[in-house]
Amino acid sequence: MKSKTLKFFGIVGAIMFLSSCSVNKSLQKEVIEQSAKEEFFRGIVVYDPEKNKTLININGNKYFTPASNTKLFTFYAAYKTFKDSVPGLMVYENKDSLIISGTADPSLLYGFDESKTIPYLSSKSQNIYIVDKHIDEAFFGNGWAWNDYPYAYMVEKNLFPIYGNYVELSKKDTSITAVPHFLKKSVAIKDETDERRDYFTNEFYVKKDDVFKGRTIPFKTSNQLVADILGDTLKRKITLVPATFSKPMKPFYSVAYDTLYKQMLLISDNFIAEQLMLQVGKSWTGEYNVEKGIDTILTTYLKDLPQKPRWVDGSGLSRYNLFTPESIVVLLNKMYREIPTEKLFEFLPNGGESGTLKNYFKSEKPYIFAKTGTLSNNHSISGYLRTKRGKILIFSYMNNHYMGSSTDRKMEMEKVFKSLYENYK
Repeated sequence: MKSKTLKFFGIVGAIMFLSSCSVNKSLQKEVIEQSAKEEFFRGIVVYDPEKNKTLININGNKYFTPASNTKLFTFYAAYKTFKDSVPGLMVYENKDSLIISGTADPSLLYGFDESKTIPYLSSKSQNIYIVDKHIDEAFFGNGWAWNDYPYAYMVEKNLFPIYGNYVELSKKDTSITAVPHFLKKSVAIKDETDERRDYFTNEFYVKKDDVFKGRTIPFKTSNQLVADILGDTLKRKITLVPATFSKPMKPFYSVAYDTLYKQMLLISDNFIAEQLMLQVGKSWTGEYNVEKGIDTILTTYLKDLPQKPRWVDGSGLSRYNLFTPESIVVLLNKMYREIPTEKLFEFLPNGGESGTLKNYFKSEKPYIFAKTGTLSNNHSISGYLRTKRGKILIFSYMNNHYMGSSTDRKMEMEKVFKSLYENYK
């Protein structure tokens, strides 16, 4: 353990030297050799956008599993594709009927108080119908872990999401509450169970002696379930009409896209990320298809990445995703050039203050503005560092295939970033 620590502090010392002097090729080689002796795989790229200069590059052209660093690419894809507001519904209206179709909007009854969709529907006196259409792909992404189905970080994708596509259960004594309320009747109390939900159906299980609050479990999506839940919420019957419905429909707008971006990046919301990429696919290709949306973005706005990524989903849940630190830094530089800095930093977790970085990189003022990415045995962080002297650096620091928790990796990264913050001129 001691030798590993010394090896790492050799890297930190080298970075301190690099941060205050010009990059020395022999020292860079030494740093690379030190990193190669570790039992896991590490990649670091640090770039000064003002000088257009790469300060550190260790395994920068190697591929890593990015986890939720993938959401940076999803954010950029959506930012380049959409304007101000999210089309929450497609609508056809006459004096007797209000016919609506989903648009993959994730905001419906998902805690966005500014959403206009429920007030709009509540104000209508006509009979409400939902067009029975679906997304143009499977409800789970390629490379997702099938046995994560009962956990809220892996909800299903669909055309008409509602309540985040999960039920939130609480239990005290024999009393159970459910949000949405409609699914309370689907909860069974068992003497003993390790399951949260049946794999194929919306049958939810809780243990007789358990007491808990706010347990979130994905439900299996269908347009009939949406009609039932929405009808129960609005206190009126909602009926499905066939997918062949062909009357011209107009968009009804629900929330600002910026609201979705901030929620996705700050708390690393997988659900919002996947739904956004469905919308990107629809906007560019006419199909609610994540893969087609990704292909379009890679061949347009991101065709100049130094290493073409294997980009599979919107959230980073897939183990098939592969990105290099160099390509992530190029993406971050595009964002830095195209989006006002303070607006960009508001979207991202701020070290010591917000989101997934609230408990890390604490300082009198935030100096790290970045997206984390974590899967078992993989932890990365990519974003921006503001030095003590006010300079902005762009970085991607990726760790793959280590044993144990991410705590040691986070401590190592904090030492590197603190050194850059204190010393870089």
